Amino acid sequence: MKRVVLEVKKLSKYFGGIKAVDGVDLKLYEGEIIAIVGDNGAGKSTLIKTISGVYKKTSGQIYINDKEVNINSTLDSRRNGIETVYQSEGALDSFDAPANLFVGREKVLNNLLGKFFKIMDTRYMKKETEKVLKRVGIEIKDSSVEVMNLSGGQRQSIIVGRAVYWGGKILIFDEPTNNLGTEQQRKVINLIKRIRNEYNVSVIIITHNISHVFELVDRIVVLRNGAIVGERLKKDTNPNEIVSIITGVA
Repeated sequence: MKRVVLEVKKLSKYFGGIKAVDGVDLKLYEGEIIAIVGDNGAGKSTLIKTISGVYKKTSGQIYINDKEVNINSTLDSRRNGIETVYQSEGALDSFDAPANLFVGREKVLNNLLGKFFKIMDTRYMKKETEKVLKRVGIEIKDSSVEVMNLSGGQRQSIIVGRAVYWGGKILIFDEPTNNLGTEQQRKVINLIKRIRNEYNVSVIIITHNISHVFELVDRIVVLRNGAIVGERLKKDTNPNEIVSIITGVA
């Protein structure tokens, strides 16, 4: 039996009288990849944003490694080893790769100038960025180039590298291959597989792409109207069954 690294019990998030997440019970095991799927409005993004501290839960409990934690902000989630990669919001296009890696956690020079005037240690940040990108198998010829000039797959890889660098043991991906070309989608899929296998991280993926689900994950959780309506091990199901659960046919 693998260890449970994340568990939510009766987790709910209401916006006024609207139940966006309604009493969800969910477990994530060490080294596991799960997909959370469902139609638009099913509550997928609200669920992960509640787990990652973007939204404050209305009720329920969140446990990390069997210990109940209070996650009221994204800082709380990061302190508990949760890093979230948002496809649409992850990279700051006008910044270079080191600035994206260290955004909000910039390294200042370790001297009086750095401490009093907050002068950034750009050499250190550049070196660390190149090291972490190499760790996750991505090569960028010039890390000082603004990320708007990189491919979608490269931008996504920088954000994944940031999550790995800052010690994320639970990685959450929100539509990681959305709006990417076929070749770039393949690179992102391979990257997620690699970091799971090499760093033993646990992964939650939200995606509409059922073929990517069956290529990547170990277990599939289906949401509808904010509640879990189905859960299957990948080896025990097929795309047709999952689609039928999503649509309510099954």
